[in-house]
Amino acid sequence: MKKYIIGMDIGTQSTKVHLYDDGLTLVAEASREQFVDTPKPMWMTQKASGWWSRLTESVKEVMEKAKITGEDVAAFGCCAHMHGAVPVRWDGSLVQDDIQLYSDKRGGYLSDRITQQMTDDIFNISANMPIPSWHGIKIKWLKENEPEVYEQADKFLTPKDFINFKLTGRACIDYSEGMGVFAMDWKTGEWSDELLGILGIDKDKLPEIQKSYEIVGNVSEKAAKETGLSTKTVVITGGGDMFSMLYVSGMHKKGSAVDITGTGGTISGYTDRPVMDKRIMNLHHVLDGWVPFGNIDAAGVSFRFLRDVLCKKEREEARAKGIDDYAYLCQIAEQTPAGANGLYFLPYLMGERTMGSADSRACYIGMSMDKESGHFIRALLEGVAFEFKRTLDIFEENGNDIEAVYHTGGGAKGDLWNQIKADIYEKPIYTLCTDEGGVLGVSLMAAYAVGLIDDLTAGADAVVKIKKIYEPNQKNFGIYREMKEVFGELHDTLQTPFKHMARIQEKYR
Repeated sequence: MKKYIIGMDIGTQSTKVHLYDDGLTLVAEASREQFVDTPKPMWMTQKASGWWSRLTESVKEVMEKAKITGEDVAAFGCCAHMHGAVPVRWDGSLVQDDIQLYSDKRGGYLSDRITQQMTDDIFNISANMPIPSWHGIKIKWLKENEPEVYEQADKFLTPKDFINFKLTGRACIDYSEGMGVFAMDWKTGEWSDELLGILGIDKDKLPEIQKSYEIVGNVSEKAAKETGLSTKTVVITGGGDMFSMLYVSGMHKKGSAVDITGTGGTISGYTDRPVMDKRIMNLHHVLDGWVPFGNIDAAGVSFRFLRDVLCKKEREEARAKGIDDYAYLCQIAEQTPAGANGLYFLPYLMGERTMGSADSRACYIGMSMDKESGHFIRALLEGVAFEFKRTLDIFEENGNDIEAVYHTGGGAKGDLWNQIKADIYEKPIYTLCTDEGGVLGVSLMAAYAVGLIDDLTAGADAVVKIKKIYEPNQKNFGIYREMKEVFGELHDTLQTPFKHMARIQEKYR
């Protein structure tokens, strides 16, 4: 009897549910749009109840399309945007529905406070500096600002772990999300009393830690009635969306790097142990091993902002001609030489995590009367690449050689951005034939949990297919090397003005 796997990906802008057969062929899919609320400056939230309703609708939809029942579904896996702190009671009810997203910066003052307490000994436990994105910082914010929520919550779960809890009644977290709490000792893989003491949160409000591809439990009778799944369907722990995507985007063997440019963006390496550099972050992979990475919360969304705010005329021209908006903007930018005639874009529309601060703001620098729309478009594409190049340099300075970079996400679809990145990184860029993202990665892990595949690396080998290779153009190395140095100088010099600017924005908004 044929068995099926269902995978879910809770993204910032949509939820995706895919149904795969036991040969890992995509049989049916469903998608639901969702939005981010911004109730205050630098606050970004979504409703957890919406994730559950979209799951129940989408699971029923894909099973109906495939003409199967819940009895045919062997396993379910979920990945999601990371670090959100979902307060739940043991009965599955939500203490609070509006959940801080990874990009929510309201806890910036808390991470700044904890930074003052950081010692080398503490850093050697956490392998990370405190930032407002971390799950534990969000819990601390709730404890200090909404103590009734903290007290009423039996557990604080990440978004995908909330889904698993609703399905099984068991509270678990995987190592990829566990390291993102800022409460786990990277050497032991257990909650650290020292870090919990710094956060001031109770250990019993955190879930049990286990591997991403381990089974949490079976779907409960109540959840089976709501979703159409069977009580025989097992649920795996799953992983953060970024790491589930990395797994099927070339990062299943050590020494590789992956650039994911979507709404936000990350550039990651795959190493045996964390890179102990305070400018970057280290999280556990969904596989064994570590993923040091740098982040831009507003990567692709910066391009969308440019399209919708500064390039409205060009956007309408593209639509009148029946051309994709972004492809049309890239055609304009291609007419501008490398370096955009000295125009710089700093891509901090949503602040920064570790290289700077939550107070950082996006800006164009180097404007003059000779600049046209093409310069602004190209400078934006180059600015994102310069920011990622700074992280790549840290990997290699710490002894982790990177031979090539896999590029995935929406930013990987056009030739220009891929070529710019190849030239700035000075590495070949590999794009992939398939880009199903985290939903495919977590589905492979679910298939492994029930024995449909025997090896996680071989499973990834079967799906990671190269679409195109962009070789770096050495003629552009000189200008980009010089501009990267100025980019870093601008970033560092502006940190104090950014803080002053943020205070004024908060005061007079």
